[in-house]
Amino acid sequence: MNFDSLNKMILYIEHHLDSVIDFNQLSKITNTNIFILERIFTFLTNMTITEYIKKRRLSKAFEEIRNTKHKVIDIAFKYQYNSASSFNRAFKQLFSITPTECRKGIGNYKIIPVAYFESNKGKYNFDYKIKKLDSIFLYCYHVVANHHSDLLYKIKHLYNEVTTNGMYKEFTERGMYGIFSKNKDVYHYYLGSTHYFSDLEKYEIKKNDYAEFKLSSREQNEIVSLEEKINKQWIPATDYIIQENIKIELYVGDDCFIYVPIK
Repeated sequence: MNFDSLNKMILYIEHHLDSVIDFNQLSKITNTNIFILERIFTFLTNMTITEYIKKRRLSKAFEEIRNTKHKVIDIAFKYQYNSASSFNRAFKQLFSITPTECRKGIGNYKIIPVAYFESNKGKYNFDYKIKKLDSIFLYCYHVVANHHSDLLYKIKHLYNEVTTNGMYKEFTERGMYGIFSKNKDVYHYYLGSTHYFSDLEKYEIKKNDYAEFKLSSREQNEIVSLEEKINKQWIPATDYIIQENIKIELYVGDDCFIYVPIK
């Protein structure tokens, strides 16, 4: 069995979270006996297919409770729970808050991501916040390239420059921003802070709602890994409309915050 067939199975599950899922269809999609399929899935994810479906349904329910005015009982029935008590029990067990507390906005947004089979790196759950940011003005270095690989080369040299001239320390002390954007097939990267520097370019982060992800590290390989998970697992798992041509990183102390513009 290859990972492509497993990902097709996951897509089928995702499209049928609000209805009865036919396990025979999962077997057909993967061309694998259901018993063998269950064993492979459990090995790769540390949970059964049934457990995965349950968690994805509860994850979708979390979003609807937090973001809509639909009755909780209607959401519970939509995601195949036969009673409010069984839904409430399962919800609290997974998220450590009740559906009522979720509706009141208690606790961070949480999501169980769509499974994505690419390597045996294990599962990953997202804990994030939705923040409404006002307009923020930055003073930045700005590099431009027509190709992504060229942009990465220029960014590397930019970091060497700001480290040498002392600006990296200046930015870090005030909270350093790194912003990737793409406009008409041209790639841009801005590096700076909110502190005014007369000789740097002014850049505005637009007022908007953002999904905020916190990473307790500034290691680039860990940041890239989280951003890949956001793109491949979080975005397909949510109903938000994502503005995909911009990515904002904020470095504060030893932490990196990643902001994704949403609607």
